[in-house]
Amino acid sequence: MSDLQLINAPAGSGKSTEIKRLVREWSEEHPLDRLLCVTYTNRAADELKADISSPYIEVSTIHSFLSGFARSLFSAQEVVDYYFEVYGDAIKTRIENAEESITTEESNARYREELGDPLTFELVRESVKSLYYNERPFNTLYRGGLSHDNLLSFVASCAKRFPNIYRRISAKYCLVIIDEYQDTDVNVLEFFLEAFKDSAAGLHLYGDRMQQIYKTDPGRFQALIGAFEVPQREVVNYRSTRAIVTVLNSIYNDENLRQIAYSKADGSVPRVHFTRTPELTVERIADPDTLILSVHNSSIFDAIGGKELFDALKQVPDHGHNSRYPAVTVLMEPSWDRVANPLIRLLYGLLEIEDQHSRGRIGTVISTLRSNAKDFGEFTLKVHDDKAIFAGHLDELFSVMRDETVTIGAVLKTLSSLSVSRAADVNGYLEGVHYDALLDVLFQQVRNVFDFRSSPTRSTQHGVKGESHEKVVFVAERSFNPSVRINTLFDLWPEYELNLDVLETLLVELSRLFQSAKGSVGVNISQLNKESFPAYEDAITAEVRTIVDSMVGSELFNEIYGTTFDAYLKKPGVTNAKKLFSLSAIEGLLSAYRLFYVGCSRAKSELDVVIPIAEVSDMHATMEKLRHLGFEVCEAEPYVSGWSGTTVTEQISPTT
Repeated sequence: MSDLQLINAPAGSGKSTEIKRLVREWSEEHPLDRLLCVTYTNRAADELKADISSPYIEVSTIHSFLSGFARSLFSAQEVVDYYFEVYGDAIKTRIENAEESITTEESNARYREELGDPLTFELVRESVKSLYYNERPFNTLYRGGLSHDNLLSFVASCAKRFPNIYRRISAKYCLVIIDEYQDTDVNVLEFFLEAFKDSAAGLHLYGDRMQQIYKTDPGRFQALIGAFEVPQREVVNYRSTRAIVTVLNSIYNDENLRQIAYSKADGSVPRVHFTRTPELTVERIADPDTLILSVHNSSIFDAIGGKELFDALKQVPDHGHNSRYPAVTVLMEPSWDRVANPLIRLLYGLLEIEDQHSRGRIGTVISTLRSNAKDFGEFTLKVHDDKAIFAGHLDELFSVMRDETVTIGAVLKTLSSLSVSRAADVNGYLEGVHYDALLDVLFQQVRNVFDFRSSPTRSTQHGVKGESHEKVVFVAERSFNPSVRINTLFDLWPEYELNLDVLETLLVELSRLFQSAKGSVGVNISQLNKESFPAYEDAITAEVRTIVDSMVGSELFNEIYGTTFDAYLKKPGVTNAKKLFSLSAIEGLLSAYRLFYVGCSRAKSELDVVIPIAEVSDMHATMEKLRHLGFEVCEAEPYVSGWSGTTVTEQISPTT
């Protein structure tokens, strides 16, 4: 019988310590049985591997594991054939270049020289003998290179086509542990579940749904984790005082997951401050050691001259707020070679090389270039004359980088045009629509953020992922991008017993209904206008009535969506129709609920929550609800005019 377990581990419950203990005990009790532990980041993997010497224990990020596991698969002819079945249309479209993209044509010209003229699908297919993981956000289609996301989806798809792949996994490992399951790609979860559900091996998921940040198919995700047993256990919170843990239990509102404070100290009762001047209130109650949490990051990047860079990176897939690696996490990573986005990693790497070169550390520069040749290009140094040529290349590159009027795109083009043994391949960035905004950002902004995050004397980042702080001030305010509807949370909380099960169940049901409605209507409603709307009015109205009838017993649905659906039924039209079938309202409420909990969970001994009065409709009801949760409610401040101060804040998200 399969051993499928899901272990809920809230913030502060010692999840990493528990996984380390489990791995150590496994290696002692089952010295010849293989265990795989899949972690979320390279840093987490390195930390865990430091205590392990057994060759039968593997610790890896999912990309590292799958790229290694699939290496032999990627050379099999049937898998290569399947690659062209999956990506054949995309390759043909790129060859045809019907949109006459200049960068695509330049790329095709190079491949014509390499593969033959005219460039055809057949030539590309004959040239690819095996596949590989290219460690980039885009596929290298003509070479069989799979991107970050496509590595996951393609391996999962291959396993469905060739089920023996599942058996290779379950036969090799007796236990697989997946850390941060809530943010693991659904393709990966399904891949491991299919491999282990009918085996005698174990599959254990560790994490906390409250800290889920990566948007996924909610229905599919719930169906997958529904296959796992959730063992009842006592959860010890090693981080916070009893007073704070009491509040956390009240917010979580789940009898199946009650936390017990390890600390014997009660500490101060968490406080809530209602105010019209949140910045002034933060300034009054915070001290230099306080961690200030906010939904917003724009002020910090604006202050250091990197706002356009931050805004552009948020538009790139995987770096929005509800993503594996939010833009703020990418840009503030202290180690350039660990940056989650390959383009930012490349740019930071160039600045690191420039800095080492300015210090006269030529050996370090050469070593860095050689060990990262796939990103920087291959610089040959075989004879004495090569050193002068090498120096000339660097001078040319650094000169462009130091020009404050030059864009990121110009720096990339300079790097790729250097006359070296093999120039850097940057076409994926130059051609990818997701990178257009980034390429137009001044390179000086990259330098500004690079210097800011690498200088401890200037950094206002008070902590790193998962760390706790003695004193936390959390500014609970709404945000439109990302959508955090804190005002909706305060409106509904006094009337409804909210918890994850209630909100996630509603999200799953609405996701199913809205997706079905959009498919039945058969058109993108956002693109309709007054002239085209009448042709689809009956279909839209029918779907609206179906959804309203399906949700007739849900008071929470009526609170969140009732006005929108009633407005359409009373006055069908393109304006009201465009507001239908959007998950943003329930997602924004769910994000607000999660972030409120996570913000509070960061505090060890002192917690202050600052709530702008503008976020609250019924002050009395909200105050009573917060008192019921365990907060001390401080007197609301009177309006203070004539103050225009600002506060630099750290993003409050489950990744911080």
